[in-house]
Amino acid sequence: MIIHSDTVIVGAGPAGCAAAYDLARAGRRVLLLDKRRFPRHKACACGLTRKTLAALRYSVEPVVERSCREIVLQQASPDADAREVRVRSRSPICAMAVRERFDAFCLDQTLVAGRNGGSVELIKIDHLLALRELPDSIALDVATESGTTTLRTAALIGADGSNGQTRRLSETLPGGAGSEADPSWYTRGFALEATVPYSELPAQLPGGDAPHDLVFDFSPLPGGYGWLFPKGEHINIGVGTFAPQTANASEKLPNTDAKRVNRDLLLTYVRQKLGIAALQHITGQYLGMGGHAYVPHGRILLVGDAAGLVDPLTGEGIHSAIVSGQAAAAAIVACEQGLHASALATAYARELRPLQEALAFSHRAATAFYNEPERGFRAMRTPMLRSLILKTYADGLPYTGLLTKLSRFAR
Repeated sequence: MIIHSDTVIVGAGPAGCAAAYDLARAGRRVLLLDKRRFPRHKACACGLTRKTLAALRYSVEPVVERSCREIVLQQASPDADAREVRVRSRSPICAMAVRERFDAFCLDQTLVAGRNGGSVELIKIDHLLALRELPDSIALDVATESGTTTLRTAALIGADGSNGQTRRLSETLPGGAGSEADPSWYTRGFALEATVPYSELPAQLPGGDAPHDLVFDFSPLPGGYGWLFPKGEHINIGVGTFAPQTANASEKLPNTDAKRVNRDLLLTYVRQKLGIAALQHITGQYLGMGGHAYVPHGRILLVGDAAGLVDPLTGEGIHSAIVSGQAAAAAIVACEQGLHASALATAYARELRPLQEALAFSHRAATAFYNEPERGFRAMRTPMLRSLILKTYADGLPYTGLLTKLSRFAR
C-alpha cells in the first residue's frame, strides 16, 4: 500500500509536534509517525525555561506542576561558603512538568490544530525499513501492525530522537556518508534519572537541600552534573554528562565518557542528596549534540535530538526541539511554490541558523566551563554577570553580549 502526504514526520515528541502544529495551521496534510502509544514514559527532567514557554504556540499551564524562581548551583569545594550559589528572579525561571504528561498534552494540541487547519493523522509504526530518494519525493517504507506500508512525501522531517533511524538511513542517500552510521558531527551525552515521592524523603535531607530546591550540582562527575528538579508530588533526580567531545584533542575533557554515568553513580548520588538507599525505577536517555555543525541536505530535515540540537552546556533539549520543528515547518511553507530538494534544504538552513549560532556559543562555553568550572562559578558570584547568565539561560538572550562580558572577566 502506498500513502501520499504533503509532509511525513517521524516522531511525535515536542519537535515533531511543533512542526506538525505549524504545518497544519498552514493548511498542510501531515502524517505523524511514532512507535509508542501516548501517553508514554520518556526519560527527561522536563524543566521548561521561559524561552521554551515563549516558543510554544499554546499555553501548557494545565501540565505545569511547579514554577521555580530560584536556581541553586553547587560545586565540589572544601569551602562550604564557596560551594553554593543561589540565583533568584522575580519571575519564574523554569516551569516543572512531567515529560509523559507534557508530550501527551502537546500531541493533543497538535491533533486539534489538524482538525482546525490542514490535517494531522497519527500512525503507530513498529519501525522504519528503508528510505529512497525519488526525483520529486521521498519514499519511506515502514512496518506497521498490518504489514509494510510505503509513504510518499515531498518533505520528510526526522524527529525521532538520538536513537532514531531517520538520521542514519538518510546517510545512505546522495549527499550522506554512504552508510547507516551517524555523521562525524553528531555526538551524544547520556543521563540517568529516577523519581522519589516527597512522602519517602527523610525529615531533613542529608545534602542540606530543601525538597523544593531546583538544583544543578556539578560535583558528582566531570563534564556533567547532578540535578534535583521538584515536581508536584515527587523529586526528579539524575546525573548526566553533556560536555562536548570533538575530534580536536585539545577540546576533549577528561573522564567524560558516558560509561561513567551508571546505576552505581546515580544510587550514590541519591544516597548523598536524599538519604534514600534504593530506587524502584531508573531510566536513561542519550542526548543528541553537535547540531551546531549540522548541514541540511535534500528533502530530509532533521530536528531536535535527531539533529544533535541539545544544548551542551545545560543539557536542555526541549527548547531546541520546539524551535527546530517550527523552523522545518517554516522552510516547507516557504517553498510552497515548488518543493525542490536544494531549495528546501537552503530554506531550512536559513530558518535554523539563529538556533545553531546560539548552540555554537553554548558549545564553546561548555568546553570552557567544564574544563574549569571554578571560573564559571566566579562569574556567577559577580552580580552583573549572574544577571546576564540567568537571562541567557531563561530567555535565550543575549548570548553575544554574554560572550563579550565573560571574555573580559576571564582575562
